[in-house]
Amino acid sequence: MGIFTRPDSPWWWLYLETAPRGQRKEKTAIRIGTTAAQRRDNRRDAEQVYHQRMTELAAHIHRLPVERAAIIFSTYATTYSRNVLSHHRGYAREQEIVKTLIAGFGPLPLPAIDRERVQAWMTLRRKAVSGNTVNREVAVLKPMLRAAVPKYLAAYPLTGLKKLPVVPPKRRLMTPAEEAKILTHLAPDDRAIFLCGSDALVRCGDILDLRWEDDHRQALYIRDPKDPTQSRPYEVPVSRRLRVALDALPKSDPYIFPRRRTASTPRNRARAVRMALQAACAAARIRYGRAAGGITFHWATRRTGATRMLQRGAELKAVQAIGHWKRPDVMLEIYAEASSQAARQAVELVSHSRAVPGKGERVKKRA
Repeated sequence: MGIFTRPDSPWWWLYLETAPRGQRKEKTAIRIGTTAAQRRDNRRDAEQVYHQRMTELAAHIHRLPVERAAIIFSTYATTYSRNVLSHHRGYAREQEIVKTLIAGFGPLPLPAIDRERVQAWMTLRRKAVSGNTVNREVAVLKPMLRAAVPKYLAAYPLTGLKKLPVVPPKRRLMTPAEEAKILTHLAPDDRAIFLCGSDALVRCGDILDLRWEDDHRQALYIRDPKDPTQSRPYEVPVSRRLRVALDALPKSDPYIFPRRRTASTPRNRARAVRMALQAACAAARIRYGRAAGGITFHWATRRTGATRMLQRGAELKAVQAIGHWKRPDVMLEIYAEASSQAARQAVELVSHSRAVPGKGERVKKRA
């Protein structure tokens, strides 16, 4: 079979006939390409990789020595970041993680990075940052080392490596009273950004990419969703109060929120939005941040908005479509939270002296 493509992947794939079952399909780091010339050249490169891998497998089967190139981690990580990670949507954050990994493993030869060494690094790193951060950094390291097999590594060295145990911080929704206070302390453009998240359930990165040409009055067109599980454009309805907030903004720039696009990277742009919310919370004397048991941008907007929709009778599928969640996992979790609140209200009905009518029933008037 040699090389092949998949409709869900932008990379060339190998089919290694002599590899063990379950390991015969192998992804390359070579993109398929968009133009005819790119597809032709990249196909040729993928075929060369296929022949190289089949030669290595044959040498392994017949127990022949396989010579591997020597490379230090910093050189390999820099090349991997440029050729692979740069195509990811979350490249800005992954680029920061690569710098952290190079600081920890940079001068070491790649084969020296084994499970024990990584575990020791995780223990040391945990003293400086949270367990979630360490796990996220290792999640970038793992595919990096997998891609080094077999050119630089004989086998993947982190098999069986477990994540650090993490107690998730308590998060909470925003109350209507808190929302009213926060909105009064936000600048007009920041208020519209906030309402795009809470009423239309749009992600922060997608909000900042909105152009005036994407404003269709009754709907906003999300042309390039930042969620890695979603790639198709979609529309979200515009609420009345969001319409008022958008109409109050000047239209002197192609982007709706140019003031929040001055930072050089999407990550820093989103950070500026969170800092504006933090300042508004401080002015309103509302706690901000998970560590303080306060609100965050995501939970005060998308999470709170979706929960209110479900609590007030919106259909689950409609809310999922507005928030553009591909899988129902998040929606089911939000629905469970909304249902648990309704259940707490229901148990209080037992002690009420007045009967509460069921669906389709009427309360009889006393004579």
